[in-house]
Amino acid sequence: MIEARIEARHANRTAPDEARLLGLLADCAGKMLGASDPTAMIDYLFEMVRDELLLDVYFHYRAEPDHLLALEASGGLSEAQKMAGARLQFGQAVCGMVARDRTPRVVAQVQGSDNPMTNFIRDVGLDSYACTPLLHGEVLLGTLGFGRRSGVPFTEIELRFLRTICSYVAVAKNRLLVEAEMLAAMKARDALDKAQRALIGSISRSGAEEEAATAAMLAHEMVQPLSAASNYIATVEMALRGTGGPDVLRQLARARAQISRSSQIVARTRALVERGEVDAEFVMAATLFEEARELFEAVWSGPSPQIDVEIEEGLGALIADRVQIGQVLANLLRNAAQALRATEGARILLSARAAEDGVEIAVADNGPGFPGGVMPERGRSTSGGQGIGLTVTRRILEAHETALELQRPATGGTRLRFVLAARETVA
Repeated sequence: MIEARIEARHANRTAPDEARLLGLLADCAGKMLGASDPTAMIDYLFEMVRDELLLDVYFHYRAEPDHLLALEASGGLSEAQKMAGARLQFGQAVCGMVARDRTPRVVAQVQGSDNPMTNFIRDVGLDSYACTPLLHGEVLLGTLGFGRRSGVPFTEIELRFLRTICSYVAVAKNRLLVEAEMLAAMKARDALDKAQRALIGSISRSGAEEEAATAAMLAHEMVQPLSAASNYIATVEMALRGTGGPDVLRQLARARAQISRSSQIVARTRALVERGEVDAEFVMAATLFEEARELFEAVWSGPSPQIDVEIEEGLGALIADRVQIGQVLANLLRNAAQALRATEGARILLSARAAEDGVEIAVADNGPGFPGGVMPERGRSTSGGQGIGLTVTRRILEAHETALELQRPATGGTRLRFVLAARETVA
């Protein structure tokens, strides 16, 4: 019965003209851009266009990590067919090729083909299939494909129409993803800010000198990641108003990461100050440097100095509290950048190399150096502040059974180093 209806529909077909498709496109665009459910949105779209374009099947795949596609929505398929196509790797079948190459593909006369790429859609009974990547900027959101079981190929007008529809779907999906991620990020940020204020208020009310110092350290250490999160969220807000860049999902992911980092800092700073404990783990120097640079760059304003990285080949994992040592490096990068504001050709070098008792981590710059050639005492600052950043740095390093050492290279500038234990060093 279904087959007879499909055959009758194709037999009575008249090719859609461009004017009718433009009107249909306007209707589709309005519905999609105002949708609140991406799956329902594409189902509705399919129902709107299937009779006009004689479509029998659609596949909507969502891009996932590790170069995988997951079938998020479909139409015209049996449950068994949905299960068979539930997951694809990039490069597998037509949709996987589209995801891998980020380029639309059209295949025709599938039932007479022995191309392995078309095995799945041939088993579904399709003879013509058009698949388009869903892209927003450089971000691949997934793929959307439409198929016919008849032997009628897609015309160029129909393909342009379907690809335009896919571009609207990508915009709508990106908007929904951004709105969901942004709401989650803002809720997490607000909850963290409330918890931080309650924690510091509770400690400060105790009146104990050491606990008051804990509150000061918490407040100081929270500033950078929370500022970074707020900066990323502000970028997204501008993008949603049409005044920012397209890469908002990545900005939101960074905001969530900084909020998570703030939560870890609260817990680990309390453990450090109250019990002298660090949460040590195996971590690579490259990971520490990358996270410290990201945190520094997110909150630094004004011209940024050139930051180079040198890691000795063959270094094994370090033993360190990843969050705390990352904060140390971010503090040192910030201090170096402040010292370099008036330096032409400002440059900072992050380096890691084998040392006799572990791995030496160093931050060197070509700035004027500390006044008098010595680091300030605890509670003093060279930038007019309270010196909490350097105090925090020293406290963290003491808990790691190491210390910050100042060196003055013969070529000028400042070099601050400390040594961390290492799991192994490969010769």
